[in-house]
Amino acid sequence: MSAGAPTPDSAKTVSKEDGKAASPAASKDAASPASAKSPATAATPGSTTTTPADNGAASSKEAETPTPATSASAASAEAAHDPADDEPLPDEPDGIINMEIFSQIQDMDDEDDEDDEGGGHEFSKGIVWGYFEQAENTFKSMEEAIAEPSLSKLSSLGHFLKGSSAALGIIKLQDSCEKMQHYGNLRDEEVGAPLTEDEALKRIKALLADCKRDYAVASRWLRRLYGEDV
Repeated sequence: MSAGAPTPDSAKTVSKEDGKAASPAASKDAASPASAKSPATAATPGSTTTTPADNGAASSKEAETPTPATSASAASAEAAHDPADDEPLPDEPDGIINMEIFSQIQDMDDEDDEDDEGGGHEFSKGIVWGYFEQAENTFKSMEEAIAEPSLSKLSSLGHFLKGSSAALGIIKLQDSCEKMQHYGNLRDEEVGAPLTEDEALKRIKALLADCKRDYAVASRWLRRLYGEDV
């Protein structure tokens, strides 16, 4: 037998060693969860991987924490709330709406439409709702003019809304808008005295709050008149 050929004993030895290397126990160890990246390994310091438990906690924390947008929306809604909306409405609009003037608007309604949903007041209702939109847009323009500030714009806007309010007999808002018109012209017509720009602007800021409150009461009363929920 040549020296280079493996003996039967050595072949058996190699075969036995190979069998051990490929044993089921070794295969099981290679495929076990411990040999893969476990949650414990993923949670070690310095690791950027978040465990499933951490993900759940983070999601819960994010859900409980209000986002800036949510907080801003809540603050905006609170700021938009008018305390006048919580006040009880008077049975009669004395001092708020001149019903003698307003009834002239209703006189233009078509009596043949009384069976309609609007009770025959669709024409006047359209005028009133158009006034609501006009007044609210004017208030926004007034706020912008105060921010500039522009007293001439405020005077013009006061004059504009005064005329619209007078046409419907909304007299309390009409009076407030007339004051704004004069303040914008640096005049206090009640005492016949001039105003400085700073004093006029200060008065207009306070007056705009009064205008919005007067409008809120008048608009709620008119909506109720036309069967709207207020």
